[in-house]
Amino acid sequence: MKVAIYIAMSANGQISNSRGVPDWLSPEYSSGFFEICQNTKAVIMGRKTYSILAPDYLPLKEEGTTVVLTTNTKAKPANRTVVFTDEGAKEIIAMLEQKGHTEAVIVGGAYAMTKFIEANLVTEIILVVEPALFGKGLPMFNDIEFTRNLALIGVTPLNSNTVRLHYGVRYE
Repeated sequence: MKVAIYIAMSANGQISNSRGVPDWLSPEYSSGFFEICQNTKAVIMGRKTYSILAPDYLPLKEEGTTVVLTTNTKAKPANRTVVFTDEGAKEIIAMLEQKGHTEAVIVGGAYAMTKFIEANLVTEIILVVEPALFGKGLPMFNDIEFTRNLALIGVTPLNSNTVRLHYGVRYE
């Protein structure tokens, strides 16, 4: 299965500011976010990302699968696409494949991204670098103990200040 990470980051590598408020994101990031989610129809996120997006800004509302990593698997979903799980990355991919998905996108949560990259399941990383610097924020991954080499697939300017970097992940 093709699994991509689509995430915005500050110019100094943070995926969230210390306030946890996404007011620094460009409209171009947002339109790309919704486009990739609509194209894959399988979206994976952590609980904090879900809390920011639900219910109004969830990218899938009627069809597809929105997987939320959480220990609170009994929570009430915001819509019928939402599945709460405490399963591991490989089990989540198996569940998505069983539902007929051939690709998925991880849209947030350092924990979620870390679990999938550690399991060698991420095939692409799409970074949208925004023109912001945070003194304190959240790094993309939580204490990873390995190196992954990336192959540049493309660079796309999104506006006069924002760029999208598209990488393939090499597992060597």
